[in-house]
Amino acid sequence: MTLAQDTSHQPAEKPMPRNIRRSAFVLDAHDPQLATRAFNSHADAIFLNLIKPGNPLWPSQLTTTLPSAIEAAAAVGAEIFIIIESSHLEAQLNVAIYSGLTGIVLQSIEGAQTLECASNHLTKIEHERGIVVGSLEIQVWVDNAVGVGECLSIARQSQRFGGFIIDDETLCRALGMQTQPTLSFDPLEYIKSELITVATSVGAQAMGMSYPLGLTRENSSPETVKQSIKRARDTGFKGALCAHENWISHCNVGFQPSPEEVDYYRRVIEVFAEGIRRGMASVPLEGKMIDVPVDLRAKLYVQWAQRAHQRDEEKIQASNKKRPLTA
Repeated sequence: MTLAQDTSHQPAEKPMPRNIRRSAFVLDAHDPQLATRAFNSHADAIFLNLIKPGNPLWPSQLTTTLPSAIEAAAAVGAEIFIIIESSHLEAQLNVAIYSGLTGIVLQSIEGAQTLECASNHLTKIEHERGIVVGSLEIQVWVDNAVGVGECLSIARQSQRFGGFIIDDETLCRALGMQTQPTLSFDPLEYIKSELITVATSVGAQAMGMSYPLGLTRENSSPETVKQSIKRARDTGFKGALCAHENWISHCNVGFQPSPEEVDYYRRVIEVFAEGIRRGMASVPLEGKMIDVPVDLRAKLYVQWAQRAHQRDEEKIQASNKKRPLTA
């Protein structure tokens, strides 16, 4: 048996996240223009904000408005999440969970026990409301020190865990870090790497933007946004929370392999497969040596691109089925 044929010690291919979620956008669940804004956004995921400041009646009003809001947002093929404040966990879950949701986003998490409580209460609600048990996902909005310090136990707490969302400004403030982009480096660089690593280890993903745009959240030029997305993707992020609607299309394109990358990696797979057939452990391509790890990376990138294309097709089909109602 040649070295090329011995696969017993080959590294396992890293799992892709369970979902393609390149862009997320926050919308007000009470917005009368929700259907139109959701339709025009083309985001992979929409986070609905429940709380309406100055209106103490908003919980009772949601029982009539939220189901239609979820339907309107889902009409564009987006995954729909409800933002839940951990300090009012059960009360908000009771008024927010309806059929059609993908899951919830937990803010101000107080540790792994918060995720456990949320998961248990979701199970109860799923049973009561005829939703498939275990189907609702939990995203964690990392905005405090606990979310960072207990990230591994949080990610491993429940099968519902879907990933981390990094809120640079709020997190920097909570950690006593600089909240102005005056530094030449990202003060959250280590923390972001840790969250990416932990999320990847459980088959989930981390969403975030590179410094300084992740901190300033400015409505910058398209070129600046594209460059920031590339740095974020190279860091390991698979998507970002979009501060502005015009970020969404750039995120949808940038958080996936480019056509040039796909062409190259398909060539890598072809050349290496031919080398294996010839009994070779590595083969040359364009001045570089292709071996097992490079071949695995190539397959991962091609799969990533295929799933992103499939996600875009799903959104197009959903949009074509239902056009938004104008106010």
